[in-house]
Amino acid sequence: MATEVSQEKAQGLQQQHEYNDDKSSLEKGPPEGFQTGKDGEDIPWTAKRMIAVLSLCIVYVGSQIILYFTSSALAPISQSLGTTRGNWMLTANTLAVAAICPFVGYITDLMGRRNIALIGTLFLLTSCAVQATANSLAQAVSAQAIGGLGAGMAELVALAGVAEITPARWRGVTLSLVTFSIVPFMPQLLYTILIVRSSTWRYCFLLCGLWNLVGMVGLVFCYKPPPRPNAEGLTKMQILARIDWVGAFLSIVGITLFLVGLQAGGYPHPWTSAPVLGPLIVGAITTFVAFPLWEVYGKHPFPMVPGKIFKGQRVVALAYVIVFIAGMEFYSILGFFPLVLQYVYNTDAITIGVRGLCYPWAILGGACIVSFLMSYTKGHVRTMFFTVAAIMTAFTGALVVSNPNNPGTTITLATLAAFGNGALVVPALTLAFYAAPDEFIGTVGALSLSVRFVGGSIGTSIFFNIFLTRFTRFLPEFVGAAAVQSGVTDEQTIIAIITAYASQVPGAAAAIEGISASTVAATQYASQMAYSEALKMVWYATIPFGVVSCIACAFLPNIRQLMTSKVAVDIH
Repeated sequence: MATEVSQEKAQGLQQQHEYNDDKSSLEKGPPEGFQTGKDGEDIPWTAKRMIAVLSLCIVYVGSQIILYFTSSALAPISQSLGTTRGNWMLTANTLAVAAICPFVGYITDLMGRRNIALIGTLFLLTSCAVQATANSLAQAVSAQAIGGLGAGMAELVALAGVAEITPARWRGVTLSLVTFSIVPFMPQLLYTILIVRSSTWRYCFLLCGLWNLVGMVGLVFCYKPPPRPNAEGLTKMQILARIDWVGAFLSIVGITLFLVGLQAGGYPHPWTSAPVLGPLIVGAITTFVAFPLWEVYGKHPFPMVPGKIFKGQRVVALAYVIVFIAGMEFYSILGFFPLVLQYVYNTDAITIGVRGLCYPWAILGGACIVSFLMSYTKGHVRTMFFTVAAIMTAFTGALVVSNPNNPGTTITLATLAAFGNGALVVPALTLAFYAAPDEFIGTVGALSLSVRFVGGSIGTSIFFNIFLTRFTRFLPEFVGAAAVQSGVTDEQTIIAIITAYASQVPGAAAAIEGISASTVAATQYASQMAYSEALKMVWYATIPFGVVSCIACAFLPNIRQLMTSKVAVDIH
C-alpha cells in the first residue's frame, strides 16, 4: 500500500506544471533520518563541519592534480624514463578512474564514506611517492593506475560527502565552492615549467603528496559521518553479501576493456587490428549490453544502478546525457587547445604558460558561477543550462577560424568555449545531486563521473583520429612545399625537415645541417599552418555533439520542489 501511495505521489509531481511552486511539498517536514534546524531553518555551520568540508575540498583537488601535473610534465617525464609511450601514464589514470567509479559510489552508499575517503587518499599518497621515485615506464604507469583508483574514490567521496552534509537547497553553492578550491593549482602549467627548469619534475609529485597529506589529516579528525542507513545493524559479512558482485565485475571489466580498445585505436594500432577490435567489442558488449541487462533483470536486491534514481523524474537521466556530451567537449579542450598554444603559435614557454591560464580559469568560472546560481534560480534551470550549452557549442565550433596570425581571437574564443563547457560539466553533476534519492547520492555521483570519463574517452578517440588523419597528410604537404619554395632541393633534407617538425622537439629543424634561417622560418610557419588546418575538423566535429546537449537541456524540468533545507546526514 505504501509503495502504491509513493508511486502516485511521484506521478503527481511529474504531471505538475513546471512552474508550479509546489507549496505543499515545501511545507512538509523533512523525511525521517534528515537533519534540519528549528522550524526548517538550516542547521548551524560549526567549526568541525567547516573543517570537514575544507578537508573534502582539499582531497577533491588532490584527486585531480596528479593527472594535471603528469599531463603538463609528460615530455620531461618521458625523456627521463627513456620512453616514447608516456601517454600510457595518462591512459592508466583515466582508465582506473572510469572503471572504479560506479563500484565505489555503490560501496560508499552501502558502507559509508569515511573509510573509502581515507583509503582513496592513501592511494593518492602512494601514487605520488611511486611516481616521484619512478625509474621506468612500468613504475610510472603503476603509479598512475594507483592514483586513478585513489582519484575515483576521493573525488566521489568529496562531492557526495559535501552534498549530503549541507542543506539540499544550498548544494549548488557548496559544490561550487568545492570546484573553486582548485584555484591554487590553476597555474599548474606555469608551476610545472618553473619546477622543471629549476630542478626536476619529481618535485611536482612531492607537492601533490604534501597537499593530499593535509587533506587526509583533516578527514581523520573532523569528517565523521554516521553509519549509512543501508548498513545499520548489519555485520561485515552481511554487508559483503549485499554487494552486487556480478554487476561490479561486468562494469569494471567492461569499461576497462572498452576504453583500452578506444585508446589503442588509430595509435599505436590500426582500428581493424585484433588488439583494438578484441577489447573494444568485448568491452562494448559487456558495458552496454550485459551490464544493463543484469541490472534490470538480475533481480539483485541491491543493484549497482538502482531503478529508484530514475523513477518519477527525468532530471538524473538528462543530467547524464549532458555530462556525457560535456565530457566529450571537456577533453577536446583539455587535449587539443594546448596543441594550439604550443604548435600553432611559435612562442616561448612562459608565454605558452600564461596563455594557457585562459581556458582553465574559464572552465572554473563557468562551473562555479552556474553551480552557485542554481541555488537562487527557484528551480528554473532550463534556460540557464540551454544558454551555456549553446555558448559551448558555438564558440568551440568557432575555433575553426584559428590560425597562426590571430592568437588574440583564438584565445578569446577558447575562453568563451571553456566557460560554456565548465558551466555544464560540473553543474550537470550538481543537478543530478538535487534529484538523487538521499540514500543513493554516492551512486548518482559515481555514475556521473563514470559517464563523464567514458564520454571524454570516446570524444578523445574520435577527435584524435580526426586530427591525426589530417595532420599526417598536411604536415608533409605544407612543410615540404615550404622547403622547396625556400630553395631546398635535396629530397633527404626535405624528409629530415618534415621529420624534425613531426618530432615536436623545439629547435629540431634548426639543428639540421645546411639549412638556412629563411628555410627554418618558412617551414616553421608551414608546420603551424598544418596544425591549424588539421585541428579545424576537430572543432567542426564537436558541433553535432554540442547540439545534442542543447536538446537535452531544453527538456530539463523545474526542480524547485527538490530544493529544500533537508540535510542527508549530519557529522558527529
